[in-house]
Amino acid sequence: MSTLTLNVSSSELSCDIFPPLEVESTSQICLLSLQTNNSIPNIEPGCNTIGFRNMIGQREDVIIPTGSYEFDNLESVIQKNMPEYIEWFELKANNTTLKCILSCSHDVDLSVENSIAKLLGFRNELYTTGNNYESESTVKIMKINSIKVMCNLITGSFCDGAPSQIIHELYPTVPPGYKIVEVPRHPVFYALNTTLISRVYIVLKDQNDCLINLRGEPITIRLQITCGNGTKV
Repeated sequence: MSTLTLNVSSSELSCDIFPPLEVESTSQICLLSLQTNNSIPNIEPGCNTIGFRNMIGQREDVIIPTGSYEFDNLESVIQKNMPEYIEWFELKANNTTLKCILSCSHDVDLSVENSIAKLLGFRNELYTTGNNYESESTVKIMKINSIKVMCNLITGSFCDGAPSQIIHELYPTVPPGYKIVEVPRHPVFYALNTTLISRVYIVLKDQNDCLINLRGEPITIRLQITCGNGTKV
């Protein structure tokens, strides 16, 4: 039996194999397991800033620390870090419309660079005091809809009608901070695109083809190679 194990602390995993592993032209490969911690953030650079304006229009930005936030946690963190002149700030979820309700004693500026507006469903604009604002779109507090495990060795996988290198897809079913242990119950075998394996490269991307941010957490991925008739190499 041939198995390939990769251990790193990044969403990009690679290793060189020497001497190269020779396999038959009918050989296939599948994902055996994936293990890491669910530390994937929904607030990170690029979407982590909210602005407040005082009574004379001066703006002060609050940069939210990178992390995995529930909706209520996000409100608390903003309240903790907002300027002292802010008397009150509320960020509530409408569980019926799946939208967000925003209100504040001062103007809230969501037109700032790296604004959290899109995550909350708002437009990138200034929201003045004295009103309760409902977001124009639904809240997108969970940025990840799918984790695509991509492997440079496979052929026969397609995504949106185009050839891809996706060997497996998953969604983290555990809360932030808990262990992700993905062991496919029915592994899907894909044909290999080579008979001489000298390098393995695996990358984890989301549904938008952006790299998954593991925040330095270790990840272990195991692959299995079999012959075309189902026997193990």
